[in-house]
Amino acid sequence: MDYGLRLFHGTAVVEDVLEAGRWYHDFFGSWVYEAQHLEWEDSHNSANLLGGTFSMEMLSPRDSRAETPSARFLRRHGPHFLNVAFWVKDKRALASHFLDNGIRVAMPGGTQVTELPDEFRYFVPHPKDTFGTLFEFIEEDPEFHDPRRREWWSASYWRDEHPLGIEGLSHCTSAVADLDGAARFYQDVLGCKLVHEAESPSRKSRSLFFALGDTLMEVATPTSPDGVLARHMERHGPVLYAFTFKVKDVARVAAHIEGHGMTPRHGDGGAVELDPDQAFGGTYGFTEETMPGHPMLR
Repeated sequence: MDYGLRLFHGTAVVEDVLEAGRWYHDFFGSWVYEAQHLEWEDSHNSANLLGGTFSMEMLSPRDSRAETPSARFLRRHGPHFLNVAFWVKDKRALASHFLDNGIRVAMPGGTQVTELPDEFRYFVPHPKDTFGTLFEFIEEDPEFHDPRRREWWSASYWRDEHPLGIEGLSHCTSAVADLDGAARFYQDVLGCKLVHEAESPSRKSRSLFFALGDTLMEVATPTSPDGVLARHMERHGPVLYAFTFKVKDVARVAAHIEGHGMTPRHGDGGAVELDPDQAFGGTYGFTEETMPGHPMLR
């Protein structure tokens, strides 16, 4: 069944939404289009457009000692990417599909269910059942405030004028311990097509790329215990690892990074990456390469 998946946003848990937001604005030229208090998380929240087409939600628990999902995540991981959210045509059908395949499902606030309630805003499959990636699925809502849906919205500034020159999201990366198991989940449960395989000498990892709706998802596993990905997994375990952008000029991106007092980490094929210690826990990559099989970028 085609569930009509379309990328909504990434989510990062940070200690201070305002402090992190200032950095995002300074580095990415981000544009905040929503800010609120999420009652079920007791967290400050902001939605930030990066590069004109990609949205990063930031959550900051009001009480880091609380037992809300975001507070527990912050204590476990520190500032870090939390999840990737998708719009879906029929959230109830997809949630039922997950339950039928033995995948645990939770409602807002983290309450796990075995039967779906009559009403729910979104649902979250258990990350241990999705090989480390925390997904969020929310039903398409034409009334939801998102400037990317407006006729007047344009991504041209971030593509043509901003120093990063972002053309769009290249791919999301999830670090996994069991690459074969993750492949079965993406293919058999999500119905994704495997579009590319790759080895990364710089990251010391092996990857599979799947087309998930309009988005390219990379699942990567370490090939050496002393690589960047292995060290990250030693600290965090299987988890959402990175977002990589397709850009016009990587050298210009590297200069922009250095101009902000940071050091770019050089990757494969001339790509560069921001270390999470430099970006409030977020690993961001930048590449001129168009990944094979990307559903949108050509």
